[in-house]
Amino acid sequence: MKTHIMNSVFISSCPEDIERVILDPSKTVLWTTDLEKFEVLSGKPGQVGSKARLHYMENGQRYTMEDELLEVEPGHRYLSRVSGDVIEATVETFLKPEGEGTRVTIHWTGQGKPLFLKLLLPFMRKKISRQSQKDLIKLKELVESAV
Repeated sequence: MKTHIMNSVFISSCPEDIERVILDPSKTVLWTTDLEKFEVLSGKPGQVGSKARLHYMENGQRYTMEDELLEVEPGHRYLSRVSGDVIEATVETFLKPEGEGTRVTIHWTGQGKPLFLKLLLPFMRKKISRQSQKDLIKLKELVESAV
């Protein structure tokens, strides 16, 4: 059973300004909780097929995940697959112009790989959603402070 999470935030900037931040590996660590390093493995960030290794530190535990960009509609939509030893998810990011800014929406769909996590992940939905919303707020602050 897959877990679905959707969060959004309004950012007072155009999609191009937001895109510059979300596609910059050096900035990703500034708005993504527990991410210590974004290591580009192949391709160019923002291009279909690009791959990266994400290095996390959570509760004193280090782990890595692989990120592959699957689909791109520049300035509008990005679809990635993120996978590691215990979880696999798709992360779809939408940038939609709205008034004097942009609505950024993240749709996360994932499931655990081991049986215990397959069963536990749906109960962690609220926690994951809260963290996703916090990350979007950090993204908003980062983008708006750069403009």
